[in-house]
Amino acid sequence: MSAHDSDRRNTLAKLVTAGIGLIGATLAGLVGAAATPRVTARAPRWRKAASMFDLPQDTPFAAVLADRQADGWYETRKETVVYLEKVGDDYRALSATCTHLGCRVSWNAETKHFHCPCHGGVYDRDGRVISGPPPAPLTRVNVRLNAQTSDLEVEL
Repeated sequence: MSAHDSDRRNTLAKLVTAGIGLIGATLAGLVGAAATPRVTARAPRWRKAASMFDLPQDTPFAAVLADRQADGWYETRKETVVYLEKVGDDYRALSATCTHLGCRVSWNAETKHFHCPCHGGVYDRDGRVISGPPPAPLTRVNVRLNAQTSDLEVEL
């Protein structure tokens, strides 16, 4: 066999190897794109929490928002609790979920504090930690007044 034939075979082998590598990389990219879940930006959802006329004087109002979530064939009902309160001419909404381990806090009218029953966390009326293990204040929830319906809406 001549040197010329050997060079042609080496060149042909390199071209075939490069072609197979290119096909493999293309297939790997397609499989990766198909297998990766799509991340969709979640648009803010405003949900009716209560009528502004439902709010009692001088005490936070617990609003329970129920939401159905479908996961394939399985459907669950998720409840979110927020405390609504009129502050001057505005409204405030705080999550009722303790920032320590996720327990539901409750309002104590005698002490005028939020109390977590799980580990003794105490929050003031603005949601700031007074005592106990919570690492952060209660989460503020965006709230707005729908002027057409007089309903308070929270962003979930």
